[in-house]
Amino acid sequence: MSSSPPLPTPTPPIREEIALQRATVARLKKDILGIDRNARRRYIREFHEEFSHLEGPSSFDDLVVACFKADLVYIGDYHALPSSQEFAARLLREIADRASEVVLCLEMVYTRSQKVLDRFMTGEIGEEEFLKGIRYDLDWGYDWKSFRRLFDVARERGIAVFGVDCEPRSGLRYIGKRDMHAAARIAEIVQQRPRAKIVVLIGESHLARNHLPRKVTDNLKRRALERRGVIVLQNLEEIYWQLAERGQQQADVVTLGPDRFCVFNTSPIAKYEAYRQTLEAWQGDPEDQGDVDLSSTVYSMIDTILRFLRVDKYTHVVKRSGRPGDFLIDIYPEVYSGLDDKELRHLLQAHEFSAEEVEEIADHVANRGSCYVPRMNAIFIGRLNLVHAGEEAAHFVNLALKGEVYDDAPREMPQHDLFYNGVLEEALGFFGSKLIDPGRNHFFETAFYQYYRKDRETIERETAYTYEDFNAIIHFILLHKKFEQNYGTYEDVPPEILAGIRSEPRRANILIHELGYFLGQQLHDAYRAGVIDRRDIARLFRDSFRESGSALKTYLDLTERVRPALQEGSTPQPSPGDGGSEAP
Repeated sequence: MSSSPPLPTPTPPIREEIALQRATVARLKKDILGIDRNARRRYIREFHEEFSHLEGPSSFDDLVVACFKADLVYIGDYHALPSSQEFAARLLREIADRASEVVLCLEMVYTRSQKVLDRFMTGEIGEEEFLKGIRYDLDWGYDWKSFRRLFDVARERGIAVFGVDCEPRSGLRYIGKRDMHAAARIAEIVQQRPRAKIVVLIGESHLARNHLPRKVTDNLKRRALERRGVIVLQNLEEIYWQLAERGQQQADVVTLGPDRFCVFNTSPIAKYEAYRQTLEAWQGDPEDQGDVDLSSTVYSMIDTILRFLRVDKYTHVVKRSGRPGDFLIDIYPEVYSGLDDKELRHLLQAHEFSAEEVEEIADHVANRGSCYVPRMNAIFIGRLNLVHAGEEAAHFVNLALKGEVYDDAPREMPQHDLFYNGVLEEALGFFGSKLIDPGRNHFFETAFYQYYRKDRETIERETAYTYEDFNAIIHFILLHKKFEQNYGTYEDVPPEILAGIRSEPRRANILIHELGYFLGQQLHDAYRAGVIDRRDIARLFRDSFRESGSALKTYLDLTERVRPALQEGSTPQPSPGDGGSEAP
């Protein structure tokens, strides 16, 4: 009888990283408990105790097959997390593509509002009247844009939608009553539509065995009906830690038992941060809920990065040229959120940024969601993405530790020095974001990796580049990686690389970004493998690379040093034939 292979023992850096994340999550949960006491209730504890054991790996395809075989699909929703509804919409679409009839049951709509819901789904009333009719802001209050996509999918696929909740929602005192109501409504729909596949989107804690699923089963039995169900949960914290300890936190789907799955699309930090922001918005002025102050969110990420670097924000002095030093805590950046594009541009112009600089910053905020501007020591957030905001937090930490916050003008340096300084700053920004979400992987994000060797039509349809530009950028990256692996054999830097370094600003910024993210991924893999340690990373955050050639030397030394970790990490390596003299 064969035995399962032993689970891998996490390396000390992995344990250190997990401890850092756990501490950050614990602080977030403490903040939440100060506002929402329900998290301690027995109903919530029962859910977490039941779904606390990881069975094994799975896949999205396996999940779709399981949903296809089931009659009832329960999807656990974390209401404050947009990626939760995004996944639910994706799975709903996959189910609808494989079933002749699908019904969607939603907790967010009261059963009493069914007529309003029906009128909205048929197009008789518009979105504004629908939201007013179901008292969305008063009775639900979560981000409508996130939930709207469910209705969009339902319309596209001809899916009937039903509200299955009832009052009162406040607190957990009447949660059992609400489960009974929802169960009776779902059983009624099953009886009325015997051939339909029923998809239920409801808060995750409702899905413990003795909560809603048992009550649905009992209601069906009373009607002499029986249906097979599958439970799909998302981003369970305890399962995430188990995966992290195995070095498998990039897993998309795992099983928790027969017909029980857990899907991951964000980290525990992002999950609880989203809820904390929602609670803060609810506590604030209703007139200002569209403009949530995200300072505490950004400062929490800065604190996480500083804890990793072992920097005390209360005692560390930031020295700046020509003026006395400041304690780090006293120069935390101003955080601007809720500005529209016009307001952002006006503010930048008031600070005497050039037209080109204004355009670059506004474009960065529009495309990436956030941007750190050292001259103002400010982080602008258009739409919050914790991963990208984590990058900007890391950029602040990097420049603060180098004493370059509030620098009024760009350094007077040769182009190659500016280029590799930029690459190193991008690498550290990416590394910092990995402390917020270790499951992030640049090679699942970048169009250059996803569409490498695709045809012209695909590249120009799916990316922002022409076929020629796309391949020229790919060619530079591959040639540069080949150069890194053998730079000791080169007498001079290849002219094609020099041409890329000296290219016009937009192209140069793309190359800086790609090489920096590639290196950031390598640094994180090497750190987890124990090839480099926390002190090495801290030193990189502090070094200014003011001496000409020092940034390139550091870059090449790092790529050589992290190479042993590539076999174990998530960074793909160029194949021997890549990066030749001819463009792909």
